[in-house]
Amino acid sequence: MKNLVIVESPTKANTIERYLGSDFKVLSSKGHVRDLPEKELGVNLEDDFEPTLVVQNEKLVGELRGQAKESSQVLLATDNDREGEAIAFDLYQLLKRNGRDGVDSEDFSRIIFNEITEGAIKEAIGQPTSIDMNKVNAQRARRILDRLVGYLISPLLSKSVSGSRFEGLSAGRVQSVALRFIVDREEEREEFEPEEYWEIEVDLREKGKEFSLDLVKIDGSKPEIGKEEKVKEIEEKLESLPFLVSGLKRKKKTRSPLPPFITSTLQRTASSVLNFSPSKTMRIAQQLYEGIQLAEGTEGLITYMRTDSTRVAEKAQDSLRDYIKESFGDKYLVSEARKFRKGKGAQDAHEAIRPTDVKREPKKIKKYLDEDQLKLYRLVWQRFVATQMEEARYLRTRVEVEADGFVFRTSASRLEFDGFLKVLPLKPLGDQDVELPEDLEEGQQLQLAKFNPSQHFTKPPNRFSEASLIKKLEKGGIGRPSTYASIISTIRSRDYVYKSGGSFVPTLLGFIVVKFLKEFFPQTVQPTLTAEMENSLDLVKNGERSKEEVLQEFYRPLKDKLDRLEDRLESEDNAFEVPTDVECERCGGHMNIRYWKGSPYLSCSSWPECEEKKSLPPGLDFTFKESRVLISEELENHRQKEERLGKMKCPQCGSEMEIKHGRYGRFYACTNEDCDNTESVSTGVSCPRCGEGELLERYSRKRKQTFYGCSEYPDCKFTTNKEPVKVCPDCEEGVLVRDREEEELVCSNKNCDYREAD
Repeated sequence: MKNLVIVESPTKANTIERYLGSDFKVLSSKGHVRDLPEKELGVNLEDDFEPTLVVQNEKLVGELRGQAKESSQVLLATDNDREGEAIAFDLYQLLKRNGRDGVDSEDFSRIIFNEITEGAIKEAIGQPTSIDMNKVNAQRARRILDRLVGYLISPLLSKSVSGSRFEGLSAGRVQSVALRFIVDREEEREEFEPEEYWEIEVDLREKGKEFSLDLVKIDGSKPEIGKEEKVKEIEEKLESLPFLVSGLKRKKKTRSPLPPFITSTLQRTASSVLNFSPSKTMRIAQQLYEGIQLAEGTEGLITYMRTDSTRVAEKAQDSLRDYIKESFGDKYLVSEARKFRKGKGAQDAHEAIRPTDVKREPKKIKKYLDEDQLKLYRLVWQRFVATQMEEARYLRTRVEVEADGFVFRTSASRLEFDGFLKVLPLKPLGDQDVELPEDLEEGQQLQLAKFNPSQHFTKPPNRFSEASLIKKLEKGGIGRPSTYASIISTIRSRDYVYKSGGSFVPTLLGFIVVKFLKEFFPQTVQPTLTAEMENSLDLVKNGERSKEEVLQEFYRPLKDKLDRLEDRLESEDNAFEVPTDVECERCGGHMNIRYWKGSPYLSCSSWPECEEKKSLPPGLDFTFKESRVLISEELENHRQKEERLGKMKCPQCGSEMEIKHGRYGRFYACTNEDCDNTESVSTGVSCPRCGEGELLERYSRKRKQTFYGCSEYPDCKFTTNKEPVKVCPDCEEGVLVRDREEEELVCSNKNCDYREAD
């Protein structure tokens, strides 16, 4: 009889079966085999939170059970994390002997490996272990916590915002904290008031050579120059002062390599360097981990990609050091093996993310990888190889010049030995390209050649990018490395945020969800409480706390808040309101934001006494101040634009058509009740590509935004993301669109730099 090995992924199964030969059969569970039911809570709140687990695929489980009965032993080889441990336990329970069916309990073993290579797989099979129930309990606790938030809070959110428990608005446990970070940052930006400040740079001359220095001190203090008058005062003083070299220091500086990748740093670096989303990074990393077809067969190229540890196996480290010595020479190999400090809260269950064989250089296996796989593999390979290479060495020269209490400073760095930069190119140091006169000496007098003041204004805090949001979550102990990609994809898929210029901007719905949670369920968006819950889950994993204790600790205060909100909803028509600055045209009161079928609309605050309603166009710009949504000005702008569009006749029945706002943008709808014809809204701008069509308003469901496309689609596929004003008179290949920041019209054609005043 054969031995049965069960893994999570079909791709992984094919790779491992080739390693093990004819005595083994390797099958896939295709992920989780059991989970909570989809359309009900599935957790018994009266019986220690006992979950109801439903088999995901009865046919697949039946096939696995049949293969298990015909095997001498069953090896559960799911991933070495909480999710993988829970899958292994579910497989054990579903496949073990139950009456006359199934497999005897003693015929099961758990095997664990960190990389999919022949040596690692065979070593794991030679060292079988048992299922870690602490990990299983931690996974169950996390799943139940998320279910409690999703199934108990979400209906009340829907009821409060839309008036129906079945509207489908949803809250999440960890995702809500990430959303709060984005919303809070946007509110900081809205409240920010820029302040003027000036920086001063001077060009000094020494024997015909000029170099620049920055003003860093005035009479021993950091310069604070807020007005141009102060700048002119400084300029007048400096024109009559001597400039003397007061300090000249030359010293060695080193630059060290970064640790090998963990999940969060891989996601952050891939986002900033490769412009990969976290979910894309993890998807490609999974492919590299499970195996790529090479000349010698399918091989796993990197170690397990869900890890918080920078630890590297001694065997892999020795292999890397041998490779560096052979490929680059002794001078590039760091004398003692470099070790990296364990991160705060790291579980250290896996190694760092590294190549399974460092000799598989990216250029050697390039033809076997697609473009994205190659980019990510090169990133992992370079980062790993650099860890055991010598530091880069620089000679830094710092010059300080004084003029009667005014201190100016500059520095220049020259690379003397590239070290790890030979395999891991990084941005040069900020002063690496600066050139200084070689014969400067202390006490030397220099001449003022040019006074260079520059005006600046303080800027609001940056919005979160994917990389900076992951860093914020990681620093706060919110979520775990394996969850960051799903956190970000969830808040995007729920239309709580959208991306603009690589950064996250909250939608109106995102603001409303955070406002609701802050008011009624503050624990779900409190970063410290969420981090404490993550720590509690770690204690369950370590066997220091019970699953039931952690769940009860979370549920007790949650139930109290649920009951209070339920009572309010029973006694009040509007338990939760999002007021706006829009006045009700019928009664003079203010209008509130409500939702229906995923779309926002305005409802009178006096409802049901006043039933006035108003639809809201998608993509409306708004601000959120003093708990009010400010949109009245934007609504008026939209109204004026639509008035300019005018009426149109229905091409089918000849009746008048009017503009309507739907979930996917605005459109013309026939006013004839017997005619259901709709038409896209035209911009009136001819298509610059085909010359026959005109540009129409479209809506991208995937990107959740309006764009403009040719009416002759699919024959003509010209599109632009910004509203077109007219065909570019210069290149005639693009259209002029509004640049709000510059208050100009610019051409959409990237190869054309034409612009004109708006």
